[in-house]
Amino acid sequence: MKNIMKLSLLIGAFLISTSFSAKDGVFSISLGEVTAKTLHFEVSNAQNVSLYLYDDKKGEIYSENTGNREVVEKSYDLSNLTEGNYYLVAESAIKIEKYKVTIGKDGKVVADKTPVSAINKPEYTINKNVVKLKMSNVAGDVKVSIYDTANNTYYSKDNVAKDGLIDLTFDLNPENPETYIINVEKDGDNFSRMISLK
Repeated sequence: MKNIMKLSLLIGAFLISTSFSAKDGVFSISLGEVTAKTLHFEVSNAQNVSLYLYDDKKGEIYSENTGNREVVEKSYDLSNLTEGNYYLVAESAIKIEKYKVTIGKDGKVVADKTPVSAINKPEYTINKNVVKLKMSNVAGDVKVSIYDTANNTYYSKDNVAKDGLIDLTFDLNPENPETYIINVEKDGDNFSRMISLK
């Protein structure tokens, strides 16, 4: 644990009666009130959710994995952090949510209760050299690019989402490179998948 932050982990003992039917990776976060410069939040359906706190220069302050738990309640002591914007990020195999946390000049901590971005990760179906790319609940611009390890570009297009969905099919030619990289860019986040046609 880094000295810059104290972390206390509370497993939601008072939430025993809560049940979840969501599939793995579909977590939800509920941010509580900030008290004494301590950020309180709860992660529901927290199976293998990675948590990160970083500053606005993407410098990581803390990271951890929730393990295999239904509900995790956490408290982060932010009293050692300086004025500025910070981001609490939760990531599972299929989803990423990012919340903004601001520390003012007076030391007051304000946490946005709605995410500044929430992204369902791209899903791929691969059958020989045919690759299907799907994303759901897409809001805003998404850019999809395909290139090889020598950085030759075979496809690059912005604004590929229609009605909140991306459903693209690519027939990759194995006579070109043996390995293609499909990159999906959304809100400054990049998701790359290497496809080998060997």
